[in-house]
Amino acid sequence: MKFKLNKQELNKFYNWKKQLTELETVDVWGQEFQYEFIFQPTGLGVIKIVRRTDGEEINLTDFSNW
Repeated sequence: MKFKLNKQELNKFYNWKKQLTELETVDVWGQEFQYEFIFQPTGLGVIKIVRRTDGEEINLTDFSNW
């Protein structure tokens, strides 16, 4: 199963990412790879969440189509 973000969701992610404060500590992969993309299929659609390693997260799910 393939999951992807559309253009609107990507723009929302990038705008959210700009507003975040910098991480105090990062691992060997650096700043760009501190995000976890979570896709949860349901019977109505897919829940799309992006979580940073410090616990900050954004829900990109468009519930208007459900």
